[in-house]
Amino acid sequence: MIRSVLLIACLALPRTALAAEEPADEATQPTRGDEEPAADSGNGQEDTTLDRYRTPFEVLTERMIGTASRAVRFDWRQTRVGVGLVGSQLLELNNFRSARLGGFVRMPIKGLLGDLAITRVFTRGSESTEKLALTPYRQAGRPSRFELDLNLGYPLAEGVTTARPGFFPATELVFSANAGLRYLFYPGSLAGASFGDTARSLFAPTLSELEIENLESTRLPGMQLDGARYSLLTGLSLDVYFQSGGFLSPRVLIALPLLSGATNSGLGWWWELSLGAGWAF
Repeated sequence: MIRSVLLIACLALPRTALAAEEPADEATQPTRGDEEPAADSGNGQEDTTLDRYRTPFEVLTERMIGTASRAVRFDWRQTRVGVGLVGSQLLELNNFRSARLGGFVRMPIKGLLGDLAITRVFTRGSESTEKLALTPYRQAGRPSRFELDLNLGYPLAEGVTTARPGFFPATELVFSANAGLRYLFYPGSLAGASFGDTARSLFAPTLSELEIENLESTRLPGMQLDGARYSLLTGLSLDVYFQSGGFLSPRVLIALPLLSGATNSGLGWWWELSLGAGWAF
């Protein structure tokens, strides 16, 4: 009896109530808010109202992302100035040993890297020069002096790399070709010269007779004074920039004997190895 009553009640339910309990077909289900298609602007074109809020992936990799990560590339082109110390060993194809120590300032110049350096050069003799001094022969060389360098670097290749050991941050490497002009100044060489002679000597390509005479007392035994005041140099450098702004700059330069005739230089193709370290701001 009870079963018959329940069967009659189920058959009497409206069809709309049963339809409401059935799941809707996937094709008729409304899409979620994040899956709605982009709204058209009315003429069939894509809506671009959110473009100004989007950031390209290349930009995200160059700047801070959240608080747990940081940029790995140091862009030297965005720096204002860099300062540092430089030391080098001169290999002048003779028996005299010369070392340089000084400071430099560098800055980017329209995609190039220019630097200005002032160094003190210390020249020493050796056992060979002492023996050479006992003979009538002399070897071309330069006494201790100051040097002013104006150098320009052209980047050939650069990129970010992982440093070793692992606690160092990623570094930016810049491999550059360099060309520079070097000016030599010998303290005491212009003693007794007039103002006019001093002005002419400062810009002359070779040492004057008065300068050579004054330097005879300071030259090393076995040395014949080289008369060049200027030198042209070219070479390669590898700048290693750390994210903090610190950098290392090993460099190899070779003197070009293009001015040998004009400067009366007898040193030829001499070269030097240098290492600079500093900070870029």
